[in-house]
Amino acid sequence: MTRPISPNDTHDTSDATMFDRFVLFEQESLDIGRRYLQALGLPRGIGALVEDLNEGRLAWEKGRHVLGHVPYLLIEYIARRTGFTRLSAITTDPEFVALKTHSLAQALQRHGSFPPGLTAGALEAFSWSALRHWQLVAHDLGGRHAYAVTPSLAQLVRQPETLSQPWRMPRLPVPSLLLLVPPEAGLTLTQRGFRAHAVTELYVVESLPPVHQWSVWIHAPIDENFAESLYVELPLPPGSSLQEGIDNAQDLFLGRRPTALGWQECVRWLGATLRVLAEDGARLLEGPSPRRMLLGAVKGLH
Repeated sequence: MTRPISPNDTHDTSDATMFDRFVLFEQESLDIGRRYLQALGLPRGIGALVEDLNEGRLAWEKGRHVLGHVPYLLIEYIARRTGFTRLSAITTDPEFVALKTHSLAQALQRHGSFPPGLTAGALEAFSWSALRHWQLVAHDLGGRHAYAVTPSLAQLVRQPETLSQPWRMPRLPVPSLLLLVPPEAGLTLTQRGFRAHAVTELYVVESLPPVHQWSVWIHAPIDENFAESLYVELPLPPGSSLQEGIDNAQDLFLGRRPTALGWQECVRWLGATLRVLAEDGARLLEGPSPRRMLLGAVKGLH
């Protein structure tokens, strides 16, 4: 689905990831919001933030910016209590349900009426944003592991003999991670009726047994302001393979089999890359940025 990336980018975003844009570059505002929640909890913390903004104790522009991050902060707040690896644990939490209801009420109040499509549209926007916020929270709480795949490894993994090797009981090396996808991987995402866009980031969160699953966010920018995204969940019961997870994957937003084109290739490439790492065919090296490491083939690393 096509959505805006971020309306508030003021940093150099030439090589910035979605995590950089929404979390690292917004650290000051997020920290202000966190202090309110840590001191007062929900919902008093948000009420105090709004009160300080209205009473002038918090600068207007800064306060409005902090308020814009409240949905992210609330998901983070809940995830610290419920755990961050399973989306359902967060979306069924009473505080999340209350947040969803409050968000809908605000949307209806702004419009002053209840037109037929408004409720569905407000719920859709909230649910879509919640998926992105959760993936970013999981990436943060999971250790901020970001691996930039080198062109040589990307090309190696594309080879049919590498992609086709089965991987039974796949596991991530860390609870959550981000793979930065180079053009050499040749991965694209195509929503039905639209043109293909190159995939640049793959986020994955692992929930361990007894309910073992991977949740993958496929990010394909359209331009500086818009991107195609797909969120898929792969069930991985005991003894199953990555391919079986792909065969039973669900679109987390729509709750059905994904219909976009290219997502299976993305997940196979993701799995093959991590399998090569697990089998010592690739290694991690210090990258050009402290925010990410290089992941390259053991032979011909460049």
